[in-house]
Amino acid sequence: MTLSALRLQLERVVAPSRVEADRLATGLAALDAALRGGLPRGQVTELAGPMGAGATTLLHHLVARAREAGWWVACVDATRTLAPRDWAPLAAGEGFTVVRPRAAARGAWCADVLLRSGAWPLVVLDGAPPLPRPVAVRLATLAREKDVAFVVVSHDPAAAPLGAAIRLGVTRRARRWRGGPARRPPIEVTVEKGGERVRLELDDIVPLPPRLAVHDEAPDRRGAGWQDGSATRPATRGPS
Repeated sequence: MTLSALRLQLERVVAPSRVEADRLATGLAALDAALRGGLPRGQVTELAGPMGAGATTLLHHLVARAREAGWWVACVDATRTLAPRDWAPLAAGEGFTVVRPRAAARGAWCADVLLRSGAWPLVVLDGAPPLPRPVAVRLATLAREKDVAFVVVSHDPAAAPLGAAIRLGVTRRARRWRGGPARRPPIEVTVEKGGERVRLELDDIVPLPPRLAVHDEAPDRRGAGWQDGSATRPATRGPS
């Protein structure tokens, strides 16, 4: 979505249906208990985990639950790697917006615009570079003032914790096969909130396929065309 298109959509949003609930129930009993009812509005939740651990799967589950509850959701796909085949079904009806900036570093700015509007009860910032402290504080302040559940997704194991009110650390633990039908390993989530740490195993979430790959010649792998606008792939030189 271009900046002009985003502005037009914001102008058309006039007092969207506000969700009265102050939390988003995840539908996962253990996780809801650890979060004391679900994902809170007005706060920042950090969802962190290396690629392949299940963070994207958990994010998709949270967004799907929000859509089922009637929440408007905006997702900033900073790295442009969320596969449309998995996320398009969530766009049924109004209130689901995906913003894909030209550069990942612009993701925080896009999240700033979305939070300031107050139109979406749930805003997701996925794959942006580590947020500088002043930027993180500003976004957290906007989330609190606009009463928005703000989820920041990080896949960099070396990144320092964001300092969010809630942190969900995701890992996938290998499960030893002991005969019988093979089962996928559970997603292990460490919930950090208010100085407390709770470890959970979530094995009732359907995993998503891998994310889209990013290639130097085609940073957008979703059929939007090549950088020069041509419909055919540029000729590549053979080995010299």
